[in-house]
Amino acid sequence: MANRDFYKLLGVSRDASQEEIKKAYRSLAKELHPDRNPDNKQAEERFKDVSNAYSVLSDAEKRKLYDEYGEMGLREGFDPAAYQAATQGAGGFGGFDFGDIFGGAPRGRSGAQHFEFNLEDLLGGRMPGGGGYVRVPRKGADLQSEVTVDFRDAVLGCTKELSLRSSEGEKTIKVRIPAGVRNEGKIRLRGQGGKGVEGGRDGDLVLKVHVRKHPYFSIRGKQLHVKVPVTPLEAYAGAKVSIPTPEGKVQLAIPPGSQNGSKLRLRKKGIEQKGKGRGDLIAHLEVLLPSKQSDEVKKALEAVEKAFDENPREDLRL
Repeated sequence: MANRDFYKLLGVSRDASQEEIKKAYRSLAKELHPDRNPDNKQAEERFKDVSNAYSVLSDAEKRKLYDEYGEMGLREGFDPAAYQAATQGAGGFGGFDFGDIFGGAPRGRSGAQHFEFNLEDLLGGRMPGGGGYVRVPRKGADLQSEVTVDFRDAVLGCTKELSLRSSEGEKTIKVRIPAGVRNEGKIRLRGQGGKGVEGGRDGDLVLKVHVRKHPYFSIRGKQLHVKVPVTPLEAYAGAKVSIPTPEGKVQLAIPPGSQNGSKLRLRKKGIEQKGKGRGDLIAHLEVLLPSKQSDEVKKALEAVEKAFDENPREDLRL
């Protein structure tokens, strides 16, 4: 099969960035998706080609092999050193030219030993055996997909049902999203990719997870962080306030004299990751003022202003 130009298929230059490649793929995939082009074989084939091109160019290692060797470099078992030796006449293979690799008859050459090579031998596709060739098992292609989950589902873990479409048809699978998955994190599902060839194992599904933002919570490793709004009196005099955690609501004790931005730690109230135990919950205090203007509030705050012994910006300097 002739080499296809994956860059041309996606409409990008060979030095395109990953962001440009992703943008081009998403635009084409949306345009060519079979759901938008029912009974359109041409659009379906282009959709497959575009998806295949993106699966290669979005992977740094595959892209490097493709740039140097074309689609041949993407074959399972491809050996760059053997290929270069064969095509450049490197030592260890004797004297032969490129025609020999394709089964061409050896030509006499003084002092040189000639061998016949089949290109499949170099690629690991076939091996001599019993006077013929025996096909070698090859792993199926890896597939890529994306899923979006709510923040709560990312904290607690969840199960999602995905519909996957590939050149082999459409299938539905259930995917377990682990607790504590981070935004843009990837999950590899073994054996959920393309079918293996000649008895080789099936490829994998690489799933990128997008986590919807939460107005108060965020994840950092096993730690769960939460912004806790408090009133000036609660911060000044101390208080107990109720806050949500993965295990339900708990009482957070705010020490007297707490400042805006103060951090309080609740041990073992964060995210529980498999094999890593449960992390902590870090509460970040946010002291709020009333939004409604009134003379009473202004007078109260003037009394607070007089309570400062020094200018709060005394040490503020560049």
